[in-house]
Amino acid sequence: MNLKREHPTWTDYELLDSGDFEKLERFGEIVMVRPEPQALWKKADGSSWSSAHLVYSRQGREGEWQSHKTVPESWQVAWENLKFHIRPTSFKHTGLFPEQASNWQYLREQLKPGMKVLNLFGYTGGASVAAASVDAEVTHCDASKPVVTWGRENLELSGLAAKTCRWIVDDAQKFVAREIRRNNKYEAILMDPPAFGRGPEGEVWQFENDLPALLDDCAKILNPEHGLLLVNAYSLGFPGLAIENLVKTAVPFARKFETIELTLKESSSRGFELPTGVVVRATW
Repeated sequence: MNLKREHPTWTDYELLDSGDFEKLERFGEIVMVRPEPQALWKKADGSSWSSAHLVYSRQGREGEWQSHKTVPESWQVAWENLKFHIRPTSFKHTGLFPEQASNWQYLREQLKPGMKVLNLFGYTGGASVAAASVDAEVTHCDASKPVVTWGRENLELSGLAAKTCRWIVDDAQKFVAREIRRNNKYEAILMDPPAFGRGPEGEVWQFENDLPALLDDCAKILNPEHGLLLVNAYSLGFPGLAIENLVKTAVPFARKFETIELTLKESSSRGFELPTGVVVRATW
């Protein structure tokens, strides 16, 4: 395995600085401070952090945002010709993982019009919107109705409402099992599984216990003649090689595997890269 690094290019997002287990980011015109367990190093410029509009502090499992300037409840950012709603949540998320723009670029290069794409754990639809933008036929699946609604809003905001996109609120494992019974096939499957989660009916998901079986089931609904499988793993303590080996086991018909460390690059003078997780891309 040759582990590569990728960091995306943005205009509306910027990692201004990181360190002391925090990151300073700009989403559009709004600057915020969020916890960042990977930032073991010291900040490049401690004085710049005082200009933040929002600062997140955790109180147990959830937390709260302290506002130091007037901030709207939601606002928009753009990546290339795609647009997304930003809404800070009590879990420190904003509705967007900016490092995923590296995957969106990859998908726009790999997918062809009419390809059937399944996006599991699709969250607010960044990858779904990117796939729809090149005329792929997208099925977006997530267990949370609010984030599925958010994803639909992002598709409309990007001017892609007329594109083919099915929005499914369901447990990923159960949905894939039904697709096996229905003999449905996809040419691309994308997934961004959490470390731990619950389905709409209380189904428990645990990454290390459930991902191997899900990947085995996904192989049954992938077109073995041509396609791709993209698996994200966010800072879960598993090295990229472990995820790559798991994917290789599930899709032995794949011809090429790439394991990428996704990063965000500081705009500070030192330009440190912040690791955000690993993605394995398999193609055939």
